[in-house]
Amino acid sequence: MASTSASAQASSSSSSNLAGPSSNVGQVGRGQTPLVARGDWTKDLVHLAKTAELKKHALTLQLHTAHILSAHASLEQKNKAIQDLKEQKNKLESERNRLLNALREVNEDRDKVDLLEVSIVKECADLRGKIQTITDSDYALAKRDVDRLRQELGQPPLPTLQATLDEKSAQYVVVAFPLVST
Repeated sequence: MASTSASAQASSSSSSNLAGPSSNVGQVGRGQTPLVARGDWTKDLVHLAKTAELKKHALTLQLHTAHILSAHASLEQKNKAIQDLKEQKNKLESERNRLLNALREVNEDRDKVDLLEVSIVKECADLRGKIQTITDSDYALAKRDVDRLRQELGQPPLPTLQATLDEKSAQYVVVAFPLVST
């Protein structure tokens, strides 16, 4: 293809070299003498064709080089973006692991509290049962004996167990929360 375009350029250039810059080929017979080419004009013509082809290929090469440089710059930007995303992903993964560990610790603490609550609830039930057993048996017998003896001695009976508990609760509230008025 290059030789075809060079031949076409050569033939068009050769006609202009032979005729001269301002000649009209049809006017040779009217008094003007045709220009005769001097020197090695074919060599000059081939050189001009090769120079034109070189310029054409050099421009194409420059265009391709510009495209390659642009693509390379875009590739560098994309690689940097990938690296930034990997760093961000690593930070997020680290934060995720930290939060999962914190959540695991919270769940473990919650399980411990649940177990402790169950244990304390059981202890409370045991204490209520113990109180009820003592109240219904030994305390009731002892209170009856004490009240009977106090009555024989002319003393008033002891307050009921509930009155004693209420008095203790009132003292606890005053001691624990002295600013609260009762």
